[in-house]
Amino acid sequence: MSVKRGLTALFAAAAMLLLIGGCGRQEQSSSYTIYYVNVSGTSLYEVSYVPSAETFDEMVTELIGKMEEIPSDATYTSAIPQTVEFQGYERGIDALRLDFSGEYYDMSNTEEVLLRAAVVKTICQIPGVTKIMITVDTEQLVDANGDAIAAMDAESFIDTKDGGINSYQTASLVLYFPNQDGTQLKKEVRNVDYSSNMVLERVIVEQLIAGSEYSDRSTIFASSVEILDVSTKNGICTIDFSEEFNQTPSENAGSAEAALYAIVDSICETSDNVDGVKFTVEGSGNVLFRDEIDLGSVFIFNQNIIETETLESDMEMSAAGSLAADAEGSGASLDMETEAASGSSSANSSDSSDSDQEAASGSVADSGETEEEIQTEASAVSDGVLAGAN
Repeated sequence: MSVKRGLTALFAAAAMLLLIGGCGRQEQSSSYTIYYVNVSGTSLYEVSYVPSAETFDEMVTELIGKMEEIPSDATYTSAIPQTVEFQGYERGIDALRLDFSGEYYDMSNTEEVLLRAAVVKTICQIPGVTKIMITVDTEQLVDANGDAIAAMDAESFIDTKDGGINSYQTASLVLYFPNQDGTQLKKEVRNVDYSSNMVLERVIVEQLIAGSEYSDRSTIFASSVEILDVSTKNGICTIDFSEEFNQTPSENAGSAEAALYAIVDSICETSDNVDGVKFTVEGSGNVLFRDEIDLGSVFIFNQNIIETETLESDMEMSAAGSLAADAEGSGASLDMETEAASGSSSANSSDSSDSDQEAASGSVADSGETEEEIQTEASAVSDGVLAGAN
């Protein structure tokens, strides 16, 4: 009997442990993070919260309501000022639209971005919400320049948790990822807001580590890779990685050359301060990257590894922009040119031929350059434009 009672007690204890463990997992899975602002108003503050809502509408209302509350803990406060009223939301096709009152525009730059970051990071945890669009009095939010701020997700905001935020900067990053077969690079433009305490080059590499938003791109890094240090001096950006940098991702990996130049081309095209990139692993530059590429030198922008389709698309966009600018300029000066032509045609009709010949023969001499020099300069300018477009 004692043995049976012992086994019964043992089974009961095991069942209780399973029950407790199951409850623990369930509670953890239903836990959300509410984002507030620290008391100095410089960075986000995370607080774990378990909502009681059961439906989508109830969840949005409860989480926003929790964000609006003034916390009892004096170390942090609501990211939504009391003067700014949440006016409701609408489920759109591409994003959940959250509407705020007109006092939204009375906030400082840092307050505004922290509010956006807190709201987006909190509400994007709700299943089915991938992006948030903020409207003010039902009109899409615009920045200081009057440009509309597109729908955002949690990855749109990059913050240093320790350093806080003195101010936020918005950057349009040009990122390159290996194509599907991993041999060439495809361009991807990504807009992010990042803390002024962060180095732009580090932001670029972190976005590359996060991976592409498109399915026809290959993986660059192993998920465990870490950025140990990023510094730029005399136009050379040096990036120190953990040893995982030298590991080939297990699935859908690009070639060693494509992976390396994905970093180089992304940094060189996005950052105006960088002409070349140098790599170290755990502080050492004496490394053979994936047993193929010596990291002992400085790497510069490589146009040849970018997909031809990407280059042609960039050139077409550049040409279209130039034509639009020319058309606008010619339209503005058309009246002036017509007036000048009509006013001078009768007076100059008798000697226009001689003056045209004189101008043609004297143009090179007046500039102090030969025809060959002018053609050389024109070619250089053309090459520069193409390089810039690429």
